[in-house]
Amino acid sequence: METFTIIWIVFIIAILLYRMIFQKFKEHNRENIGLSGILIVFTWSNYTILQMNEILFFAIIAVAVYCAVWNSILLVRKINEPERLS
Repeated sequence: METFTIIWIVFIIAILLYRMIFQKFKEHNRENIGLSGILIVFTWSNYTILQMNEILFFAIIAVAVYCAVWNSILLVRKINEPERLS
């Protein structure tokens, strides 16, 4: 169970970092917010099971919160920005 949890957390972090670095969060904003939420809930609920270091725990939570906030800002901009005439 612990191995599955660690693999799941690393997988979600890898997806978020890939989208942050290579896609610059230009698309998939709602999905990124959802992934960040899943990462926060999954890491927080399994913190005592995994016995992970506090610095690692807070780093994972910080990355997830940063991704969620930044994607929500981009999503609101995308929704409120009027379409430009071509």
